[in-house]
Amino acid sequence: MKRTILFLLVVLPFAALFAQEREFNRSIMAGFYAGGGINMPVRLTTKYITEETSPWHGFESLSAGVRFSGMVSPEYRIEIAACWSFHKIGFELSPPIYDESKIYTETFETISIPVTFKRYLRNNFFFSAGTMVDFALNGKPVRLDAQTGFGLTIGAGREIRTRWVTIDFSPGLELHSVVPFNEDNYHQRLLVAGVKIGFSYNFTSAVVSQDQGNEK
Repeated sequence: MKRTILFLLVVLPFAALFAQEREFNRSIMAGFYAGGGINMPVRLTTKYITEETSPWHGFESLSAGVRFSGMVSPEYRIEIAACWSFHKIGFELSPPIYDESKIYTETFETISIPVTFKRYLRNNFFFSAGTMVDFALNGKPVRLDAQTGFGLTIGAGREIRTRWVTIDFSPGLELHSVVPFNEDNYHQRLLVAGVKIGFSYNFTSAVVSQDQGNEK
């Protein structure tokens, strides 16, 4: 049921956008991006779980990926990407086995496929929201649930545009594995607050420029 609701929330707005007036600049772009931020495992249940690790401590998350996007109306853009991420988390044992507080760490990697919906505002500012599919790579965390499933993203930022290249800067939040593919053990989700910087090439401008040159 949760997966069906999440699927409808993602697909229906995108389908509605495609049904709008289609006479506008498609602005087809492809490029890459990188980001970094601070993470924190969060619980989505109040159920008591024996042998659960706590408390948690936030450490760094790093990501890099490629993306492809296009306008579906004069103010809306849809972007799909493939992203690799590295996460380091910290935790304390509960109950502690030492008198003093000791923080342990572990690292893991994920591959994500985010689908993002952008709404442009004035002066090239934008608001973004979407979903992503997460896949845990080998060496998945031991103390934390494997972050494999559907996640959510939200952010805002601004683009700096030239004729062929667009640079964007976007702070945002990611909540991974909101709807997990597999049964979870401890009910934690990884929340990441960070910043992304991207570079994209505008293929539409290149085509227009070439056509204009052929007409001369």
